[in-house]
Amino acid sequence: NYTDLQERTLKRLPKVMDSYGATNPAEFFAVATEAFFEKPQELKQHRPELYEELSLYYNVDPSRWHGPT
Repeated sequence: NYTDLQERTLKRLPKVMDSYGATNPAEFFAVATEAFFEKPQELKQHRPELYEELSLYYNVDPSRWHGPT
């Protein structure tokens, strides 16, 4: 979620999404969407709740397009 990304960014911890997403909620949505389509397996593995929510929102499962990791 947004707060988690902010905390991971401040602590310089590894994250699936770009740190810019911690700027504000709108950027979080944009960065989460980018990760959803560009790194679907990684997002699905590390942030399954977010992946599921975006999959329902966009009505697609891009992890199927890229094959297993």
